[in-house]
Amino acid sequence: MQTNLEQVTTLIRALPLEDLDKLGKVINEERQAKRGKDERRRKELEDYAKAKKWIDEHREEYLNQWVCLEGDQLISHGTNGREVHRKAKESGIKAPFIHYVEKEPEAFWGTWL
Repeated sequence: MQTNLEQVTTLIRALPLEDLDKLGKVINEERQAKRGKDERRRKELEDYAKAKKWIDEHREEYLNQWVCLEGDQLISHGTNGREVHRKAKESGIKAPFIHYVEKEPEAFWGTWL
C-alpha cells in the first residue's frame, strides 16, 4: 500500500505538539541532506567539465599517459595507471578522476548510395 500526501497530512495534523517539533527537525535535516547532495552533484559535474577542457587543451603534452585531475588541476601523470592512482590517493583524493590521454579520434565521414 502506498501512502500519499493527503494521508500523511492527515497523520501530521493528528500529532501532538511535541511530535510536531520532532517532525520539523527531521524535515529540516532531510532538506539539508538533499541540498548537500545536490551541491556535491553540481560540483562533480563542474569538475568533470573542467577536466574535459583541461584534457583537450593539454592532450599533446600528455599523449599516451594517464593523468589524474581534480577539476582543472593536474594531480599526477605517467605511463603506469596504478602508480598515478596511488599518487592521487596519497595526496588525499578520495575518488580520483583518472583518464588515459589518447590522440583524439578523427571524425568519420561516410556516404550511402
